[in-house]
Amino acid sequence: MGYVWVIVPILPMLATIALSMAIVGMVVSSIPNLQQASSAAPVVAQIVVLYMLALLVIWAVLIADGLAFYFLLDRRNRHFKRQQVLFAAIPAYLLAMKSETSNEKIARLVEISDDSIFEEQDRPAGLWAILALFVMPIVGLVVACNLTQDIQKHEERQAAYQQTLPLALQEAGIAHSPITLSKPHHRDPIFYLVLTAITAGLFWIYWFYTLLKDYNEHFADQAILEDQILSSLRPMLTCSTCGGSIPQSAKFCPLCGTAQTGGGEIVDRP
Repeated sequence: MGYVWVIVPILPMLATIALSMAIVGMVVSSIPNLQQASSAAPVVAQIVVLYMLALLVIWAVLIADGLAFYFLLDRRNRHFKRQQVLFAAIPAYLLAMKSETSNEKIARLVEISDDSIFEEQDRPAGLWAILALFVMPIVGLVVACNLTQDIQKHEERQAAYQQTLPLALQEAGIAHSPITLSKPHHRDPIFYLVLTAITAGLFWIYWFYTLLKDYNEHFADQAILEDQILSSLRPMLTCSTCGGSIPQSAKFCPLCGTAQTGGGEIVDRP
């Protein structure tokens, strides 16, 4: 999601300011007319128009909030499913090609994958979006707390998976490209909730921005991780010096350290 969505938590404040200015302007302009009984009808008409406009503005703001929460939760759900499929497929692939009896690290990958499937279930994006139309700002704060907690627990599982994966690849006899840890995001949702209450909602603007920023950065890190995993699982080259199997993208043989020129022979994985 683009950062243009940061306008969503600002909309209620802009709407409040605009409506307040409209009310003050109407009252000021109506004071001279109220002295004449015949001028009461236009004033009443202005009040009715302003009331209808206020309703339209309020519903427009609520719909924008609902859409924002729907997209936040929907992309959270889709990303978690994508990673669950990936994390479940890798140990299954390693077990299928492994010839040795020991599979401690691969079993750890399976454990993390199963924990992810159990703990990271979908949050009903459509339901929360509809509730946001009628129970704001409570629903918005609940969703923000959930999303903040979800990304932290999700990244903790991913970090454990990333730390175990190189050992599992080694256990399966696969020379692999480096697997780098993703950047963690640690934010306390209770602390953010208190700050939002203390600042009368002003801190909510920053909190909403962090939700966009943290998830966007996590998705970028995930793309890097997937590239590294795929690079490790692609067909291997044979080192011209020691004859060992090395990744196609490797500049040096991880076994003997010889610089590679890209002229090695592609071989199937064991």
